[in-house]
Amino acid sequence: MRIVFDARWIFENPSGIGVYAREMISRLPEIIRQCEFTAVFGSEEIMKREVALAGLDAMANVHTAVFPYGPLSVRSQLCFPRFLRSLNASVYHSPNYMIPFCAFMPGLRAAAHCVVNIHDVIPLAVEDYAPNSRTCRMKRVYRLCLKTAVAQADAVITGSRASMRDMRRLLHLSDRSVSKIHVVYDGADTRAAPLPSHEGCTAPHSSERTILYVGRMDPYKNVTGLVRAVHQAAGKLPFPLKLIVAGQTDSRYPQAPALASELGVNAVFTGFISDEALSGLYRSSDMLVHPSLYEGFGLQIVEAMQNGLPVCCTDGGSQPEICADAGVVVPAGNVGAMASAIVSCLSDPQKLLRMREAGLKRASLFTWEETARRTAEIIMSLR
Repeated sequence: MRIVFDARWIFENPSGIGVYAREMISRLPEIIRQCEFTAVFGSEEIMKREVALAGLDAMANVHTAVFPYGPLSVRSQLCFPRFLRSLNASVYHSPNYMIPFCAFMPGLRAAAHCVVNIHDVIPLAVEDYAPNSRTCRMKRVYRLCLKTAVAQADAVITGSRASMRDMRRLLHLSDRSVSKIHVVYDGADTRAAPLPSHEGCTAPHSSERTILYVGRMDPYKNVTGLVRAVHQAAGKLPFPLKLIVAGQTDSRYPQAPALASELGVNAVFTGFISDEALSGLYRSSDMLVHPSLYEGFGLQIVEAMQNGLPVCCTDGGSQPEICADAGVVVPAGNVGAMASAIVSCLSDPQKLLRMREAGLKRASLFTWEETARRTAEIIMSLR
């Protein structure tokens, strides 16, 4: 049995789907040792980097290949099916919805089974979620691609019950299509050891406190709402507040930095940072506030809890499901509630300690090892 994993979603600076793909190629071959495993990359450079990072060259059942066209390209749709057949694939696994559709068309179906991850349906669930994105401008095409991926796949993996529920509702899926969907939670990098104590809990009364946000700048992430909430909270606290926005900046959406400057919020927009630098921010900050209007999973929430950082998030999408009672959940889009949560938590060191302990316990349920194990079970069930 040969499993072909489409690792072309790992780009130069992996985030989201790229992180998921990286974690799967480093773990699935170890779990399914009786199978041959081929990871297909988009470039020689990225392939060499990822092989070294994951130690793939030391795994006897792992092979690699390069396919020079990206998964979103027309050439990929036209040429990848033949490439897939040349690999003698038994199972093709795509970590995102854009599969090579021609390879799995009825009547022209490849010998391989198809497993596809549909992490969320944010463009359908949130109006104007990212108005300058190609997906938002081509929403009908996006919906068609999702419905076709579900129809052609033998198994669909999604990251939360909320995502599964919204996929069924927004794509108008039949019971048969829904029966293909498996909820498999993502994980977090458990190699990072959390701090022995939460530094903010014992800081001097006048010391600056840091609010951390990790993620993109798309409007549905509501970073402007977070800036307003920090501004409101700062006026009610006896100590200064600092906001750190960690993630790739986006020239299409300059509103949050402009608003921070206008309101005089002490904010740092880091741009893309390394995993090591991000880990340091999780450990040195006082609170993660995730203001997103919707999430299909919410990896930042798990990473923060795993590093002992108290979390405040919204009730959009899967966030309450992932956070459970380990953090503070506020209504999505409610700036006042977010500001009140910041004030309430940072004013109460004992509350922060309780949140830290609850978060560590909750985060222990989300590991990449468990994600890979469940994914391997789904793949092997297709034999």
